[in-house]
Amino acid sequence: MLENQSETSALHEITHLHASTLMLITQFSNGHHCPKLAHMIVNQLRRLITESELEQLPTGQQMYRQLLNHWQQVTQTLLEKRQQNRKRTQLH
Repeated sequence: MLENQSETSALHEITHLHASTLMLITQFSNGHHCPKLAHMIVNQLRRLITESELEQLPTGQQMYRQLLNHWQQVTQTLLEKRQQNRKRTQLH
């Protein structure tokens, strides 16, 4: 019984992490293109990858790893653009 509750709790945690990650991605897609939001998405994806329940689902882990790689690139690109804009502003 306790094991069943533990599994249910873990599944609930994964579902919550997944839903909140999708919410953040939706916010980003709706025009909130800031590095902080992208970084939050990266952190959520890292948490999903490290969930022990997902270790049993290689395709799920692979999907989240691909998403993590993508969002790490997005974050890096946004940080580079921000840095370029700051340099440009300082020159004017």
